[in-house]
This record gives sequence, C-alpha cells and structure tokens, in this order.
Amino acid sequence: MEVLATYFFEIEHRSGKKIGHADYLSRINQMNSKYSWDRKDAKYVLNVLYNDKGVYGSERYKDPMEGLIQVLCGKVDPRETSYQAVCRETREETGLHITSIYLITDKSFNCDLYTTDIEKRIPQWMESSKNRPWTFYT
Repeated sequence: MEVLATYFFEIEHRSGKKIGHADYLSRINQMNSKYSWDRKDAKYVLNVLYNDKGVYGSERYKDPMEGLIQVLCGKVDPRETSYQAVCRETREETGLHITSIYLITDKSFNCDLYTTDIEKRIPQWMESSKNRPWTFYT
C-alpha cells in the first residue's frame, strides 16, 4: 500500500481541560500562508469538514484506496480557482453549500487544503458508487 500524503499536527494537551477537534482545527486555521485561495494553478483541493463533535470522513470501497478513510477532495477544473473547486466538490460530494477557510498548500501534490466548520449540518451521501456514507470520527 502506498501512502499518498500524510499530515501531522502538534496538539497541546492541558491536563484537566477537554479540547475538541474544532478547537484543534481553529488553531490550524490561524496559520499564515503565502498562497492565496484564489490561485488558478492548483491541481487538487482537499476539504476537512468538522464541527465541535469531530471530523467527517468516508470509507472508500473501490481500489486502489479500498478500506481507507478519506476526507472530501477532488480535482480543480480548467479556469477554476481552488476556492471555486472546493465549493463545487463539497456540493457534489455532500450536497452542502459552504464557506471554507483556506489552510495551506501541499506543494508536493499541488493541492490546496481547506477546512470547513459545518456546525449542525449533516453531509448527504452523494457518491454511493465510490464511498460509504459520511461518518463522524472523533
């Protein structure tokens, strides 16, 4: 099995304090980046959907990624900005109309990463031919 990309985040644990996933992601969102969300040369986008209970993911059941948990992702179409692509992909894969926050660019894959707090909204299962339903991971 080949790992396509792995991201590591340092999380500070304070004894006696409960910190949810949304807290971690809000700290990550505060990172400064030198790339703009409106660039047109991105090849891929990735969007982490979360709320105060956890992160949404979907299990793939087709090769080559069968059994792996993935977050929302897709290709950027010609003449489309990465932000337009992340909004389109999110709508196509979950049925949600969202406002995402640009996080960072993975230069090795030319992929712009975004995060979206979906609050109480629930993603719909739109791609039954590829993935299992969206599930919370805590």
